This record gives sequence, C-alpha cells and structure tokens, in this order.
Amino acid sequence: MVSRRRESPPGAPSRAERRERARALPAADAPPPRAASRALPLPLGPPGGYTSSMRIAVSCRSLEYPSGGVREYLVSLLDALLELDRRNTYVLFHSDARFLGRFPGAEEVSLGCSNRLVFDWFRLPPALKRHGIDLAFFPSSNMPPGVPCKAVAAMMDLGYFHGEYRMYRLADTLYMRVAMARTARRAERLLAISGHTRRELEDILGVPGHKVSVTHLAADPLYHRPVPPEAVAELKSRLGLTRPFFLYTGNISPRKNLKGLLEAFADVKDRADADLVVTGGSGWSQDFERWVAALGLEGRVRRLGHVERADMPALYAAALAFVFPSLYEGFGLPVLEAQAVGTPVVCSTAASLPEVAGQSALMADPADRRAMAQALADVAADPALRARLSEAGRANAARFSWRETARQTLEVFEEALRA
Repeated sequence: MVSRRRESPPGAPSRAERRERARALPAADAPPPRAASRALPLPLGPPGGYTSSMRIAVSCRSLEYPSGGVREYLVSLLDALLELDRRNTYVLFHSDARFLGRFPGAEEVSLGCSNRLVFDWFRLPPALKRHGIDLAFFPSSNMPPGVPCKAVAAMMDLGYFHGEYRMYRLADTLYMRVAMARTARRAERLLAISGHTRRELEDILGVPGHKVSVTHLAADPLYHRPVPPEAVAELKSRLGLTRPFFLYTGNISPRKNLKGLLEAFADVKDRADADLVVTGGSGWSQDFERWVAALGLEGRVRRLGHVERADMPALYAAALAFVFPSLYEGFGLPVLEAQAVGTPVVCSTAASLPEVAGQSALMADPADRRAMAQALADVAADPALRARLSEAGRANAARFSWRETARQTLEVFEEALRA
C-alpha cells in the first residue's frame, strides 16, 4: 500500500489545467506520482450546518475505466469538492500507484489491486479503519460489505434491472443487482444523478424517498469555452469530415438505440444534405455494421471510434446537430456537453432525458421512427430552428454546475454523518 501527500509548487499549472491534463491521459499512461497534499483544515466558506471536520474516504477504483459516465462523474465531482471544501480531509483510495498525484488537495492511497472483488471486499474495508475514516463515499452504485463507518453511495442508474436492453454481461448483471440492493439498504444516504433514477430507486428497490437526494451532473468547463473556428477546421481536416453531419457520441449498446437512429437517418438521407458520424467503443460492432449495410447507408455513416476528450468541443462545434436517441439513460451528459458548445440537439423523450434537456432540444419518441426522422429533417432544413436550439441549449447547460453538485453532495455527507 502506498500513501502520498503533496504541495503544489510555485508556478505550477492551475487546478483546471492539471485536471484536464490528467483526464486526457489514458488510465494506463498516467503521469508519475508527485508529492501529495491535503485539504486545509479550516473552511473558506460555510456549507451550512458543519459542526466538525470529517475524514471522507472516496473509492476511486473507477479511474481504471478509460472513459464513461462513472469516471467523468468521479473526476468532475472530486475536483469540485476539493475546490469548494477546505474544512474536510478527503482520502482517495486508488487501485494502483499510477493514479497518485491526480488530485491536489487530497490524501491519496494506493491499495495495489485492480480486481474489483479483491479491492472492494478485502482491501478497502480494513484500509478505511486504518486511516481513521469518518465517512466513506462510493461513486459507482456499489458499497462493499464490511465498511466500518457511515457511508454514502451514488446511483448512476438502474440499468442492471432492465434486462430488455442487454446492457451488461449476465454475470455482471446478477452481481450488481445483488450489490445495488444491498447498498440501497446499508448506506446511510444515497445520491441519484437524476429524478428519474430517484424514482426507480423507490419503485424497483423500495428505497424511502427521504434517503435519496438528487445531485445532477454538469458539462465540464471545457465545453463552456469558446471553440476557435480554426480548431474546428483543423479537426475536420484531420478526421476527413468534408460534409455536414449529424453527430452521435457514446457507445452503441442496445439501450443507446443506434439501430433506431440509423433507420430514421435512412428515411431522410435523400432529403438531408448531411452524413451521420458516430464515436465510441467497438462493442456491438458486428450488429452496427450489419444495420448500416442492410439500410444502404455505406458511404453516409462514419465511425470515428474513440475521440480524445480535448477534441470533443471542436467535434461538437463542427456538427450540424447532435442526436441522442437513447431508450434508457440515468442522466444523459452528452446532451449538456453539446449544448454548452452551442450545438443544436435532437433528443429522445425516454427516461431522464426530458429532465436534462427540458424545452431546449428538439424532442422525439425514440420508438417512433417517423418522429425521429422528421426531427432530423427539420433541423437539417431550418437554420433558424438550429439557431433557436443553440441559444436555448446554452441557457439550459448553464443551469447545471459541478460546484452546485459539490455543495449538495457536501450537505448529504453531513446528513449521513449525523444519521
């Protein structure tokens, strides 16, 4: 086990620059650890009701993931908490020493284990006791047995309980159904990233409403900065994007409804002077390629694979519109990322998405092929509509901030400690 503390040297990059640099690196290629620091023991501002400082543990095993919502949530929330809260001490438990040094202002500990079961069940609980932890925070819907202190867990969604969408492997599904039900019973408080997730916690797992607080996600400040036209032009040239295009970002698992999007796009491809560009991992590739061929869309659909995070604002800005046709989401963070850049959004009406997009996107029933096709045709043909959606989207994205989410999270930590 390795533990480090550090001080930021004079002239070092800002917190925001360090955060972006760390997040842009693949997990396996993290920078070497530097000397670590800890939060100041006195508050800069008064999240109300605090009576004493806490030692708050955070399970950071999710940094193992190369990308995805859980990792984005963990990194963005930690950065905001460490910026906001100078009273409490945050002790971050990593799976590997290569992650040490990513979060200025925290104590960081490596437990030297990437295996989920060994890390959660055998390494973390005794480490919490050794480090004198008052409260433990679990950001990925799973609180292991044997936690020796009070705890808060964040619930991303209840996708494991929706077998019709074939989201996960059977073994993972069975394990997480049990783990999430146990977490819902044992944690003092739960965080839900949307009102939709909160309702599912109540309806599916029977969690009392008073135990759950909604803390929304937000677009990272990276997406709120102006994107220079030359950056957009450079990216389009580098990726060979010579025609207008609709953009989809994310994986292509069945719940994302890429088949439905392809069908709707096939219906308008002769009316809309635009291609379809898709980013994301390689899962379900055979299904995707088969759908493209069956619909006669070769030459009109581009798969870019993984796109570096630093390139995403320019990619959003280059798009005619962003399309998010999901059948199920716990939140839908790409909607806010696109809107923060100013890209018009065509969005599904399913699950949490009306809560996130509000009246700022062109909404369509993801199960209605004609409705989705009409939305694509409308946004492609009407520059005034795109301008209205862009303006409304920027205003909508501004409703959400990581600082506010951090403030609400701190309140829940305090409630849990008193519970």
